Amino acid sequence: MKQHRHVLLSVSALALVACAAGGMYDQPYALFEPHGRSPTQDMRPAFVTAVDGTSRGISDNYPVSPGVHKVEVSVPGALAMSESVRVTVEVDAKPCMRYQFGAKQLSTESRDWSPVIAGTEPIGECLRKFPSVKQ
Repeated sequence: MKQHRHVLLSVSALALVACAAGGMYDQPYALFEPHGRSPTQDMRPAFVTAVDGTSRGISDNYPVSPGVHKVEVSVPGALAMSESVRVTVEVDAKPCMRYQFGAKQLSTESRDWSPVIAGTEPIGECLRKFPSVKQ
């Protein structure tokens, strides 16, 4: 029984070391997410559906490494149409920054929507964890 307990403690310790050694948040990161709906109806959320060719669910918000990424977003189709359109945009993500994607109506006469970065903001917890990152 003593030997079994020793093995169990060793395995638990190794698991803790493995968790501490790596993870999604162990380096400076950026986040890509949809922008909230604007009070004016010319801006809608654009949902991220893939990053660098890897699909992700619209509710997923996994961190990405800083640098240039190809981000596929879903924007509304023609006005009053329910079918969305997927568009890929290139983003040079800075460390510890949140990028909010929106879809902007090209003009009041247009039925087309275009993806835009509707907002950016620093990620406070990332900046606290990595104080050497400059904004």
